[in-house]
Amino acid sequence: MSEFEIRIPARKKPTIAEKDAAVKVTGEAYNALTEIYNESTLSMRQIASLLIIEGSKHIVYDKAEV
Repeated sequence: MSEFEIRIPARKKPTIAEKDAAVKVTGEAYNALTEIYNESTLSMRQIASLLIIEGSKHIVYDKAEV
């Protein structure tokens, strides 16, 4: 697997994480999740959680210079 980065803007003040919080996704993201779900034995929740955890390992925060 090749190395890759997911670049996102950095937040100035972090928010407080909530356990088992619901998250809204775009229609495109939901359709991609559904495609994966249809080929998998995992639940949508398990797939989304796995993708978020694995994707988070490749995040690079673009911090604005002030």
